[in-house]
Amino acid sequence: MSEQHPTSPHRRPFMAGVTEPKLHHPAPGAPPPPLPGPENPVLELDQEECWDLLIGTMLGRLAVSVRDRPELYPVNFLAHDRRLLIRTAQGTKLAAATVNSSVALEADGRSLHSLWSVVVKGTARILQTQAELAAAEALPLHPWTATTKTTYVEIVPTGIRGRRIALAEGFRLER
Repeated sequence: MSEQHPTSPHRRPFMAGVTEPKLHHPAPGAPPPPLPGPENPVLELDQEECWDLLIGTMLGRLAVSVRDRPELYPVNFLAHDRRLLIRTAQGTKLAAATVNSSVALEADGRSLHSLWSVVVKGTARILQTQAELAAAEALPLHPWTATTKTTYVEIVPTGIRGRRIALAEGFRLER
C-alpha cells in the first residue's frame, strides 16, 4: 500500500499496476461503463478513468527526444492534482527534458480480464521555487534506488488518452 497525501482528491490506496475498472453508475439509472470483451475488445478510456489508473500506478516510461532521437526511461512517478511529478538526478533524462520540454509518459497495468495503457503528453519543467520544492518534498514520491535524486520535474499535461484491452481466454488471471 502507498502512503496517502491528505490534500489530494486523487489519492487512494492501490496495488501498483493492478486495478479493476470502475463499475459505478455515472448517473442514477444509467448503465455502468462498458467493459472490453470478445465483441468489443478495445475501449477508449475517459480522462477520469485515465487519472484514476495513473494515481494507482507508480512505474512508467518517460519518452524524451535526445539528439533528435526518441529515448525511453523507466521512472517512478506520482500523479497528483492532474499533473505528474518525477524525482530524478542529473543526466541525459533531465537534460533532454530541459532542452526539449515536450515529453510523454506511458503507464500500463492489468486487471483480471483486461490490460490498460495510459499515455500523457505534456510539457516538462523543473521545479525551482522554494514553495514548489517544499510542496514536492511533502508528497510521497521517493527514489526506488540508492542514488541521490534531488531534482523534481513536473509534467503539465496537454493531452491524456487511455485504452482498456480485453485479454484472450488463455491470458486471463484467476482469483
